Amino acid sequence: MEEFDSSKDIETRKVQKLGSSSLFITLPKKWINKWSIKPGDKILIEVSDDGSLKLLAEKVKLIINKKSIKIDVDSLKQPMPSIIPCLYSLGYDEIVFESKKPLMQKDIEDIIDVTKQMVGSEVTEASDGRIKVECLLDSEKVGLESLLRRMLNVISKKVDDIVAYITNEPIKDNLNNNEDLKRIYFMLLRRVMSIKYDTSKNITKNFFIVMNSILLLNTGNLIDKLTKLIKSEELTETEKGVIKDTLQKVNDLLDEVVMTVLFPSIKRVSNGIMLIKQVKYNISTLDDKKYPLLFNYLQDLIASLESALDNSSCTLFLEDMPWIERNLTA
Repeated sequence: MEEFDSSKDIETRKVQKLGSSSLFITLPKKWINKWSIKPGDKILIEVSDDGSLKLLAEKVKLIINKKSIKIDVDSLKQPMPSIIPCLYSLGYDEIVFESKKPLMQKDIEDIIDVTKQMVGSEVTEASDGRIKVECLLDSEKVGLESLLRRMLNVISKKVDDIVAYITNEPIKDNLNNNEDLKRIYFMLLRRVMSIKYDTSKNITKNFFIVMNSILLLNTGNLIDKLTKLIKSEELTETEKGVIKDTLQKVNDLLDEVVMTVLFPSIKRVSNGIMLIKQVKYNISTLDDKKYPLLFNYLQDLIASLESALDNSSCTLFLEDMPWIERNLTA
């Protein structure tokens, strides 16, 4: 165990008993006052193998880890709103824009609009020459698996809505779905950037997760275009049946793409490949001259998901699998 540093402020606390089995010690008053610790605040306790304990107030941790950046608007060569998603994704908790000239009201309004797409962010100060954006989202409490699943759920709901329309069931125009998808995407990027990696395998896996989140974002946009197009076309019952079956298989394929990158599985990859073949066949039965735009959208959709499945299947080789080590030249 390390020796105590005599230059530091060291106090002795007597261990006391609470109830029949619990033991406790009080916290130093000087420390409580310095960090404004109040009843109900959370204290993080780090247990070391050498028998020492390290206490850290959660609010203090947030202050210590706070990441800030100051932007000189007068020398900035691009619109202020365009860099907020980048800085948010890179994990900045405080973004300050400063200018020697009064900022235009339109710029302030645009920054407020963009900030609304970043979960946990808000404009906390807006004066003539200064705008401050703060992010209160604790990235460590957000799981990558949860975020990727949420992207999957949003897109799957979009697909279900098209199928419902084709089968003459009520369909809602989920206008907020696009915004939800963007918010989740930016949260995912921020979470990935905040992770402290201990192995190259984890870095590689999260690289594929980010790549697939981009493709899922593109998939969501393609499905929105498909929805508008299908609602404007006069399709025959046969064509509706083909598109319905195609979209249902797309939903199954989405599930295989997301679950494979999270939990690598040869069976899921094989099933995904089979679904891609079936969807491509379905698309080939449609008249590309009668519905050229519909045909192109469906082709772009399956191409995007095929790329995503390729990314997901790469995670198989990050796992310890005996068949990978097999000497094929023997």
